[in-house]
Amino acid sequence: MKKISMIFIFVSVLLFGCSNEKKDLKEDPGLYKSQKIEVSSEENPELVLSVIDNQDEVNEFVNTLKINKWLIADTPSNSTEGYIYKMYQEDTVKLGEPNTDKKELKQIATIITYKDSPYIELRTKKLHLNFKVPKDVAEYLSNKENQKH
Repeated sequence: MKKISMIFIFVSVLLFGCSNEKKDLKEDPGLYKSQKIEVSSEENPELVLSVIDNQDEVNEFVNTLKINKWLIADTPSNSTEGYIYKMYQEDTVKLGEPNTDKKELKQIATIITYKDSPYIELRTKKLHLNFKVPKDVAEYLSNKENQKH
């Protein structure tokens, strides 16, 4: 019985230890629900450079991110932060609350880009992860033309 327990532990360590390599983002972080995006730079995070609040433009932005191709990865230690994208959506009406026409937008996520790097940081209420994104996504996020809508 002791040998079976030891073999089970050994196999478990092998299976779970080896599966800890690069993984992609399996769970949708909810970015597709975004209704507004504020763009600022790391140099002055309080200054909003632009706002994307046209729903078609927001959808185009989120689709261009290719979230299903992101890989969890450590950000290189010498990376310099670039742009900050704050994403907002209407708060969910809860049972018993009055349903008003004007709903407040709540921040659901923050994406921080890194200059000259295919890495980003995603922060949500439940997640705080670093990713390596496809080269075209990194270029899109670092292109100043995308921040001036």
